[in-house]
This record gives sequence, structure tokens and C-alpha cells, in this order.
Amino acid sequence: MAANFTHIPLVDYNDAISPATKPHFLSALRNALVDVGFFYLLNPPIRVDIREKLATTTGAFFDLPLEKKLEVDVVNSKHFRGYACSGSEKTATISDQRETLTVGLDAPTHDSNSPIYYGLEGPNQWLPEETTPGLRKAVEVYIEQTQALADEFIVLIAEALDLHPTTFNKVLQRKYPMSNLRISAYPRVDPSMPTETEVQGVGPHKDGSFLTYLLQGTEHSSLEVQNKSGTWISAPPIPNTLVVNIGRSLEALTQGVCVATTHRVNLKPSQYIGANDIPLGKRLSFAYFQMLALDVTQEDMKVELAPHILALRENDVKSDAETFLADVYKGASGEALLTTLITSYPELGRRWYPELLTKALKQQHEAKILDDANVLRKAQAA
Repeated sequence: MAANFTHIPLVDYNDAISPATKPHFLSALRNALVDVGFFYLLNPPIRVDIREKLATTTGAFFDLPLEKKLEVDVVNSKHFRGYACSGSEKTATISDQRETLTVGLDAPTHDSNSPIYYGLEGPNQWLPEETTPGLRKAVEVYIEQTQALADEFIVLIAEALDLHPTTFNKVLQRKYPMSNLRISAYPRVDPSMPTETEVQGVGPHKDGSFLTYLLQGTEHSSLEVQNKSGTWISAPPIPNTLVVNIGRSLEALTQGVCVATTHRVNLKPSQYIGANDIPLGKRLSFAYFQMLALDVTQEDMKVELAPHILALRENDVKSDAETFLADVYKGASGEALLTTLITSYPELGRRWYPELLTKALKQQHEAKILDDANVLRKAQAA
């Protein structure tokens, strides 16, 4: 049984480049995949000036008046592209305190005869260039370089698990790839509150992705990861790193060998004081979700793992994240993704996918009742 983690491991991308150090890299990557589900990727191959430009231009976007940002309101896009104001997104039925701008891979829209989840493909929404100078180019260049990194990790993950390098191509590199960048701005909390008062930036959850690549754009140490005993471990920003975490899709593909770990963004007044006691402004973060292709089925997700890899699987992991999507991979992966999104953005769901939203909320409610009953039963037994 793997030891309970107390920190997030660091893996150096440069070690993956040299044949002499690649075995060390793959060993460290395997340990992170199996034991933690999170790791810092040091020296990611995304230019520093591109990361800095991304932070500058998106920070300026979030400083715009609300009425201007709402010109690209995500509710107007059935493809879930655009701006969402603070409190409009929910995690496990509770509102998250952050603004977001979501940008995906541009694609043509599908006709009404296509499966409903193909509605996730389509164009992005942008304000005019004169309103947000350099924003579109900064975002698109960052997405291009991050996607190139994600394509490399398809191979590295397979090699770390002693699989053929192209094993995961069948679910990721196909006609309808699905990845997107979620840019988040977290507001300052009331400085008059006690310094350790907790505010939900994003509630406890597991990503549905294959992998998520997170750039923490400011100094705030708000990201927290839940270890196997339920303790929250801080994942503060480290210079020249991305935080990479495993999603439910990779966990499903590896039959639970790779762990999708519960995490949250927990805002406290104490986190808004930077170096030399200088107050920090909004927290900015950039999460790039490497998703399965929309048309991936349960049959596509069958991967033959070697016995010594299956033996690494952990069987008793505690998590308080929502459980209502546990059997979501019975259909196409696009159905799972769409269901997750409409429960996170119920207003958008009501506008574009009302029948599916009703079904998903009922499923969520029934799972919550079941979870509460299990908690009560355990308490009574104790």
C-alpha cells in the first residue's frame, strides 16, 4: 500500500528530453501518477514571455466593467465558450467565487442530427481587439504551446506505465479532440475577516480530464489537494512550473491505477499578502483541460495493463468530492463532459440543454441522498 502523501512531488521536464535522464523522469512520473495524482512540472516547454503576456492581457480583461465582459457571456454560447461572472458556476451545488473566461479549440458547429454532445464544438467568443489589445493572440499562442506539451504527455504517460507509446492515441488524437483553457480570476476576500476564514473559490472536486495543466499566474497559495486520509495539502505556486493533475478519464483508462485526486481553491485573507507584506490583487489561474475526444466509448477505453502495473492500484482512498458521475462512462465521453458542464452552469443548461439538465440534477440529488445516508450509517456504527 502506497504511503500517504504530505506534499506535491516535483518532476523536471528537462529530464524527459535526455536519454540518460529519461528513465529517472518516467520513474518519478509513475510515482506521482499512482501515489498522488498531482505533480509540479518544472521547466515546461512554454515560453516565459508567453506565460507573462497571458497573465497581463487576461488581467486587463477581468478589470473591464461587468457590462463589457457580459458581451461575451458564456450563457450565449451552447459551446460553453465565454465569460462567466462570480457565483454563476457551481461545484457540488454550491456557488464558486470566481470569474472565468473559457476558450476552446475553434471548430465548426454541427447540425441538429448530430449527437447532442457535439454542441460542445464551435467558435469562441471574443471582444473587439481595440477593447482587449493582444488578448486573443496571447490566449491562442498559449493554447498552441500547451497542446503541444499535452501531445507529448500522451506518450510519456504510456511509457511510465510500461505501455506502447501510442496506447492513448485512440482516445485523444482522433477526429473530434476536445481540450479547453479555463482562465479564472478570484476576487479579493474581505480583509477585515479573520485571516484564516475560508471562502470557496472552487469547491472540492475531481477533474474529468485526461490530464489538467495549471499555470498559477499569481502568488496566491490557494490551491489545495486532499490526501488519502482527507487532509488538505497546500500546492503553492513554484516559479517556472505548471501543476499537472490526473483526471477521471485517465483514472478510468487505467482501471484506477492512476488516481484522480480531489482538490479545491480555498480563499483566505492570509493568502492575499505577498512578499514584503505587499497586498496581492486578484488571483489568476489558467487551467488547460486535455479531454478525451467526444466520440470515445467505453469499448474504446479498454487498455491492457501489465500485472505489475495493476498491482500498484490503491483500493482505499478517501474523497469527499461528488460521486454522482461515478458510472458516467457507460456512454460516449461527450455525454459525461456535457453533463458535468450543465450542472456547473445551470443557467446555460436551462437555456440550451433543458431536458438533459433536469435528468442530471435528479441524478445528482439522488446521489446526495445516498451519500448522506452512508455518512449517517457510518456515524451510527462508530
